[in-house]
Amino acid sequence: MTDAFWTVAVTVVFGCGGIWTAFRTTHPRRRLTCTVSHAPLVRGPVDDSLEIRRNGTPLTDPHLVTVVLTNPGRRDIGSTDFDRAQPFRVRLAVPYAALLDTESQPSDDQAPTGHIEGTELHIGPGRLGSGTTATYHVLVDTLPTPDCRHSLLDVRVQCTTAPASRGISRTVPLVRP
Repeated sequence: MTDAFWTVAVTVVFGCGGIWTAFRTTHPRRRLTCTVSHAPLVRGPVDDSLEIRRNGTPLTDPHLVTVVLTNPGRRDIGSTDFDRAQPFRVRLAVPYAALLDTESQPSDDQAPTGHIEGTELHIGPGRLGSGTTATYHVLVDTLPTPDCRHSLLDVRVQCTTAPASRGISRTVPLVRP
């Protein structure tokens, strides 16, 4: 009787393991984190002796916004994961915005394309590989109030806003070569 019990127990354990493996294979865990941070372009108050322009447009309170998308999951997030081919959107709620630079880590992975539409940064649809981080640098005029919107299917998305820093901590090209 004990041999039959152990045979049934082992069969049940392996059966449950097989069901779990099949479920994980057909429903992979996809995750995306989005972090939005910003810093003023100029530290301290700006008087009339300094004028900042971008393509002829005067900026009164320029800020550099950094949007970082990271796929820490085990599976790629592909173009088909965007419902109705809708992009990932970061609403900045500012009167002026310009995409300055896009980068990807690892560097051999290409970040999904980004572009500005009105006062929103639109990202994708595009592939974001497992373990890939895509960073977008946006120049805005006035303090942004970011808000993330997405239509990703079967992807757990976590959006956070980092507190404003006192100034730019690294060099970002303002003009593409």
